[in-house]
Amino acid sequence: KCTMGSETAVATKKPPATGDGKTATATATAASTQAKSNRVTSKDTTSPACIVVDNGGWTVKYGLVPPINQNNNGPGSQIMSTMYNATARPPHQLTVLTGDEITKRMKNLGQLTWNNSMERGMICDGETQLRVWARTLEVLGVVPTPQIKGGGFLTLQGASAAKRRGNVAAAAASVVDASSATSNASIPKYSSNNCTFLLLEPPHVPSVISEGVDCILFRELGVGRVARMLGPCMAAVKYLSIGKKSTDSNENATTTKSEWLNDDTNCCCVIDSGYSFTHVVPTHRGGAMTKAIRRLDIGGKVLTNLLKEAVTYRQWNMMDEYHIVNDAKEQLIFVSDKFDSEMKQAHVTRKGLRWFDREYLLPDFVSSSRGTVRLPAPLQRKREMEKMQEMKLELERKKKEEEENKVSDEEDEGNDQQIDDDAAEAAVDMDVDENAKKKKNPDSKRQKKEKGKKKAKKRSKKRKHDSKQNDNDDEADMSDGEDSDEESDEQRLKRLKVMRDEERKRREREERERQALAMSVERFAIPEVLFRPSDIGMNCGGIVEAIVESINACDDIYRAAMYNNVVLVGGNATIPGFRERVESELRKLAPTNYPVRVYLPDDPVSFAWEGAVQFSQQDGFQKQFSIDRVSWEAMKKAGKDQSGIWGERMNNIVRK
Repeated sequence: KCTMGSETAVATKKPPATGDGKTATATATAASTQAKSNRVTSKDTTSPACIVVDNGGWTVKYGLVPPINQNNNGPGSQIMSTMYNATARPPHQLTVLTGDEITKRMKNLGQLTWNNSMERGMICDGETQLRVWARTLEVLGVVPTPQIKGGGFLTLQGASAAKRRGNVAAAAASVVDASSATSNASIPKYSSNNCTFLLLEPPHVPSVISEGVDCILFRELGVGRVARMLGPCMAAVKYLSIGKKSTDSNENATTTKSEWLNDDTNCCCVIDSGYSFTHVVPTHRGGAMTKAIRRLDIGGKVLTNLLKEAVTYRQWNMMDEYHIVNDAKEQLIFVSDKFDSEMKQAHVTRKGLRWFDREYLLPDFVSSSRGTVRLPAPLQRKREMEKMQEMKLELERKKKEEEENKVSDEEDEGNDQQIDDDAAEAAVDMDVDENAKKKKNPDSKRQKKEKGKKKAKKRSKKRKHDSKQNDNDDEADMSDGEDSDEESDEQRLKRLKVMRDEERKRREREERERQALAMSVERFAIPEVLFRPSDIGMNCGGIVEAIVESINACDDIYRAAMYNNVVLVGGNATIPGFRERVESELRKLAPTNYPVRVYLPDDPVSFAWEGAVQFSQQDGFQKQFSIDRVSWEAMKKAGKDQSGIWGERMNNIVRK
């Protein structure tokens, strides 16, 4: 996989001296490339920057850590970014999209022809991996300076193609074009020969793949120094550092994290469940115990493929829609603590009425590029009925409270009854006095009758006048409405309300007509494979059994501390219910006198990368854990293998 550098070196050799100007062209090209490299190097500082890359099977997590003596304001400084660890080719095109270019330029990822760089957690396609890493350097503002005379990474393919055609002059021309294009662009802040490349890799990488990775980094990308660490070890470094920070900042604090991480054993068992695999790595002081490492060949890719097959068998053919099914998996699956009981309930409950039934609306790539989740129609009606019942119960409760208040009011009225009776007697006495006065003045009745007749006449006249005035106003309003075309505010509001109702109904109708995948027991049956691999025919135990086996392989003095500090990292750790299931099943298998605690970070995906950033800022990191290009070339010439080159440096962090 690493033959591209040698081919390019042959293609860009200095041609024989002739009189046709080819020698001058090649010499000028080499001089311009060297001058460009010098210009970039002149802007670098004496302290090298560090490029931290967590190379996953699905995505690459990367970022740039500037030198300590600089302000961390460079492009991507200590900020983790992600991109696909693959290349893709659009249909009927020769363009090759790499990493983040895929999501920027394409919406429907199912139309692309994908080429992944990793299989089963190992780098199997060096050319694709070279493209992805070069793209990460470009995004971070780092210029690759490969150790090839007169060329660079941008000219590798053009020079290789020219060499195969036997046209050396075309190879030199491709180098000239690339160097001129780069000179016109803005010069980035760093060059690769002044940077350290910290690569996070899984345990037990074969020496052949390890040697190919070294060739890509040193020769093709021209990295100055390379450090290689295990991803779970960096997660352990982050876990232990959180405990130190919390206890140092608040010695007498009673917060959750300080109590949780205040463990002086410096031990933890890291479970890294990612896209291609699941590793169980016991660590002490950040170093892995290699004899106790266990691997389970089940990851996110297996879960997506199982879901794809289940959906294809039950509903539609989704075998070619990997990314849509993967998005549905990320939004819908969960881990159940009561798998058997949920399956029994699914057998006796009608489909669409189970509490875990959902529908995944497929994207149309016109109005939406990602699917959404909704409740099935029967379950929606059921929940609406439940809400109505709750409202009825609330109304009944309020009525009871009102009745109780009435009873209390009646009791208060009974207490004041005596006061009311006294008032009534006083009123009767007053009426008697008034009648006596009226008998003394008999003419007062006649006067009152006459006054009443006069008032009635006045009221009748006023009513007739008001009715005539209202009739005239109505006629005027009708004439004005017929003559004017302007709508009133009330009419405009009514019209807008009708339009909103029609738009809402149209959207609801379109949503009902959209294609949807019905997801039921698949939501918790698919991730159950992580705990029961025998369901898919794998003759091995699940994650919990692997944890117990790994801890039992450690020395006796570490076992209690390992059960007490279990750390979950990786993409599968974000599945809802995953931590609770691991903790409950691990408690059943662990010894009764050992406490069991399972820690889930806020972001399990970036936890190892953050630990690597922190590890790269330690004193002596460059000398103890990294190797420069000159030393690597000297060791290769001396005939040392990968264990001889990396053994001393890896032993500083990996404990046997």
